[in-house]
Amino acid sequence: MFERKGRPRESRGPINWTPLLLRLLTLAWAGAIISALFSEFGRTQHLPSLLAAGMTGLLVAVAFVVTHDDPYPGRRGGEDEDGENDLLTDLPTFQHFARRLTDEHHRARRSGRTMAVVLIDVNNLTAVNREYGVRAGDEVLRHVARAIEATKRFNDVVARLGDDEFGVILLETGEEGIDAFIERLEDRLARDSALAEVGGRSISLWAGVCTGSAVSGPSMARPETVLEEAMKSLEQAKQDRERRRRMWLSA
Repeated sequence: MFERKGRPRESRGPINWTPLLLRLLTLAWAGAIISALFSEFGRTQHLPSLLAAGMTGLLVAVAFVVTHDDPYPGRRGGEDEDGENDLLTDLPTFQHFARRLTDEHHRARRSGRTMAVVLIDVNNLTAVNREYGVRAGDEVLRHVARAIEATKRFNDVVARLGDDEFGVILLETGEEGIDAFIERLEDRLARDSALAEVGGRSISLWAGVCTGSAVSGPSMARPETVLEEAMKSLEQAKQDRERRRRMWLSA
């Protein structure tokens, strides 16, 4: 259901200094051994010097292999993708959302508190793309993303889960908190519109959303269960929206 979109941004994390320091110490130790051997046997005694140099070279090679590590962890794809952001909305992607969902679900179970997942689907994005163009649809998505960011609390987690779907993890929140969040979001979207350039002129595009939600409980042993329940809730809400649309068209 949720399709990742956009290329990840490459992020360079903090340098891991431990392997570098170990290498420098190994080189310094090797230099000290060679210096001591030359001082002990003199420059004319080639055999001890060659043996010492060979053993030291082997030791240095082993040390480099043992301490080999990427000084910029998380730079290569597939190792640590928490730094990945969706290029269109600059929100984290589904992988980050899934990791945080697992962490927060386990934390909530340990502390005996609740957390909630809210899934947000943008209404009629396909129609906007068809009528005004993909760039106008992109502006609608950016607008909704900014509205969600402005509505959530500081510690809540928001991500873009798919083409026109977003997810929010509301920490220490129950049903009342979900209702309050959705009400604030819908009010913000009702007050502000997305602006797009179409045919050389600026137009306002009003975005509506459909939401589904679920609250974690003691019976939910897996974080996936919370997401699955929220997905069922969203599907039901979308069916209700479609039924209301058909009734309105036939009236």
